[in-house]
Parts: sequence; structure tokens; C-alpha cells
Amino acid sequence: MLNIILPSLPYQRVVDPMWQEEMAVAQQQGHTVSLYDAEREKLYQPLNPEYPSLYRGWMLTGPEYQKLEALTPLLVPLTMYLDSHSALGWYETIAAFTPKSYFVPSEERGGTMALVRQHGCCFIKGLSKSYGSDSVVTSLAELEQLVRKHAIDPDDAFFVREFIKLSPQPEQRFFAVRGRVFGAGGQKFPAELAAVLPALQTRWFYTIDVAFDFKGKPLVIEVGDGQVSDTKEWTVAELYETAVKYLSEQASNRAGAY
Repeated sequence: MLNIILPSLPYQRVVDPMWQEEMAVAQQQGHTVSLYDAEREKLYQPLNPEYPSLYRGWMLTGPEYQKLEALTPLLVPLTMYLDSHSALGWYETIAAFTPKSYFVPSEERGGTMALVRQHGCCFIKGLSKSYGSDSVVTSLAELEQLVRKHAIDPDDAFFVREFIKLSPQPEQRFFAVRGRVFGAGGQKFPAELAAVLPALQTRWFYTIDVAFDFKGKPLVIEVGDGQVSDTKEWTVAELYETAVKYLSEQASNRAGAY
């Protein structure tokens, strides 16, 4: 079993409504549930000292995650969280299986635009988030609009990706525990991407988003930390009955590690 830490409403001992279903499922599965108020930096409800703790909630910056980690040991330590949550932690590891990309300081517009001109257009992300439909950039005007609309800090970095036209087939989100991967509805992980799993297996709990180009070739679109990844095409129950259950079993085998 695990201590599942879910976000509370600010200054209240009430689960954030977005995580109400997950709390119910976690409790039905026998996990202990605690709430974390990020505004007060406080945990509500006692944790079971015999269980490792897993956060499931909104994205946290490195310093924010560190504050939570100061309250209780987490199954996923800060360095491992960042290795999945930030593109800086995973891109080089699996560069052969994902669109060619570059890291450029957001204030260096010239560097970004040189890549846009080289490729015709680029898909621009943050290190851990997308800018939605604004991400496809073909001109300096579009880049400046993206910066203004999303209030991008000059100290931030862009994850500038080669634009690849993808098949209309929906992206698939896989949850992985070390080298074992789970797909919604029993979906199989593409065999062509098998080498990705040993490359990422030092991480305890992470996600791999897969899409296909128009020739049917699978591509890793993004890696994420499993704690702050939404369920997308999954049901919450299925996530807990597969990946979280396996994670709990693997964690319990590490007696004394927590």
C-alpha cells in the first residue's frame, strides 16, 4: 500500500474537487490518503509510517516539490521528479526516438528564430509544459505573441522542437514503473520504441506520450512525471488497478528504504 498525497483546496482541509474521484479510488484500493495544502505548505491527515508516500496532484516546480519532500520522504525524490518532469532530464536520454529538439533561453529570440527559419516552423514548449495551439511558430510576430500571452519569464528556456506533421490517430499515454509500461485498455507499447524503456528505467513512476507520423512511425512526444500527469484516456480506476498497484508492490519489496 501507499500514502497517496492529493492537493487540498487552499487553506481548507478539503480535497481539491479535481481530485475527488482519485481520493475515492485510492481509499477503495486500501491506500492511505493525505491532503497537501501548497499555500500553507502543510499536510493534513496522518501518513502511515509503514507505507512509502506518492504525490498525485498539480505540477510543482523544483522548489515547490522540495518543500513537500521536506514534510515527508517521497517515493520519487526531487532529482528523479525533475528527470521526468523537465525536458532537460529526459530528452538527451531518448533523443533518437523523439523529434529533434533544442534548448534555447527564451530571451534569445535570434537563436529561436534561426531554428524556425531552418525548419520552416517549430513547435515551441516550455521545459515542462505546452503552450497549446500557440506552440506552432512560423514567424517572429508569432513568437512574440506567445511570449506575451503566456507571460514567459526571460529566465525561462524554450524547448524548441522540429515540427512533424502527425497522423490524426490520438496520442496514447503510457504509465511506466521502472521498465514496465502500462497502456489504457491494455494498449501495447509500440515495439519500435522498446529501447526507450531501459533508457528511462531509473525513474520510479513516469509517463510516455506516443504519437504516430503519417507513415505510421511511432514517436515519443513527451515524457512526464507520473505524479503530476493527468489520466487522459485512462480511467482513474484503471490507473490504480494497474500502474499504481504495480508501483505499490515494487515499493513494498524495498523494505527499510523509506
